[in-house]
Amino acid sequence: MNDQRPHQAPPTGAGQRHHTLTVGLFGTSITEHLEAFNAQMTNQADLPAVGSTVTVEGWHRRGWAHRLALSLRAAWPHLGFDIRNYGQGGATSRDIAGIVEHDRATTGTDYDLVILSCGINDVWRRFQGRLSEAVDLDEYTQHLEAMLDSLGAYTRTTIVMSETPFGPLENPGTVAAMNAELARYNEAARTAAAAHGALFLDVWAPFTSAARHLTPADGDDPAGLWSDGVHLTELGDTLLLQQVERLLAEHRIIDKLLGSQPPDRGTA
Repeated sequence: MNDQRPHQAPPTGAGQRHHTLTVGLFGTSITEHLEAFNAQMTNQADLPAVGSTVTVEGWHRRGWAHRLALSLRAAWPHLGFDIRNYGQGGATSRDIAGIVEHDRATTGTDYDLVILSCGINDVWRRFQGRLSEAVDLDEYTQHLEAMLDSLGAYTRTTIVMSETPFGPLENPGTVAAMNAELARYNEAARTAAAAHGALFLDVWAPFTSAARHLTPADGDDPAGLWSDGVHLTELGDTLLLQQVERLLAEHRIIDKLLGSQPPDRGTA
């Protein structure tokens, strides 16, 4: 994202106008990425001893979405970023469509940028035998198009992000079948994004390429992309973050959002 960094940020308090960009993230647990939290674990000068016990005090959202928020703030220190992460673990496109609708009805937020991803749980639920929760391709496409219709009315830039492939979760034959099905959903997402004037970010190819090089023959790689075949490790989150940053930089999305910033929004 260095090519989007301003040459020199104006000094704070110099009378310049500050803008705030509102960013919405809608997706599954890959976007939500909850992490257990205890304040004792964050003080590098006073960490608990190895083998000691701490109490979980709550959950923080981490993963690629948290890193993106930090990256944006570091690259654009003179801007404000209101990051709203509505990722939900276990959510299908049916659930995420409801979240988008509820957000609009209850907050009425106008977004500068939205990143939307869904589909992995739609497919996974069928292979888990949870058929009442599974969402077939036709219904998935309907939900995605409805979300894009709705978001298009109050979002300046929308990015539809493909789902990451399944990693070593089941036997290789089952994983291959799951990925073949998920690839169909990703193609439907690509088509829907194009039809609604949204950008499409394909993270499938980078993940499959990296997995080929990182995963040893026995499929057991502690430094791999997945922690359990679905959720991402820190390495997987880093790869996903890089793809988002690349798209933002290639399309100069932050520059364009600032160039057409509405005059009555985002002042500080």
